Amino acid sequence: MKFHHIGIFTKSISYGKKQILSFLTVKNISKVYYDTSLGVKVLFIKDKSNIIYEIVSPLGKKNPVKKVIKENNNILNHIAYKVKNFDKKIINLRKNGFAPLIKPTRAIAFKKKRVCFFLTPLNFIIEIIEDD
Repeated sequence: MKFHHIGIFTKSISYGKKQILSFLTVKNISKVYYDTSLGVKVLFIKDKSNIIYEIVSPLGKKNPVKKVIKENNNILNHIAYKVKNFDKKIINLRKNGFAPLIKPTRAIAFKKKRVCFFLTPLNFIIEIIEDD
């Protein structure tokens, strides 16, 4: 697995972007991606150290962000990795006690590559992203 980004949930893309820009020296900012299948808007910000922050906000009524924001819990939401052999990685993670939070879903922000989120045995969330 290759580290890709840190996912942060926020009430709006503009608010999240403003907060990140207030403390980081930024190298690159992506366009905003609208992903109706996942119910989120996404913006990627890369800092001078090449760490990517994924700012995630709600899109539509059915989304994973509103509840997190309301409860003010798991705002620093997940750590993401690109993986080769996506299906085999899912099997391996499940065998090792990682609980899938969604079915593998094609994500607009990753050119329709599949993504899947897991709750780890250490009780934090990882996202795996299909890599060629």
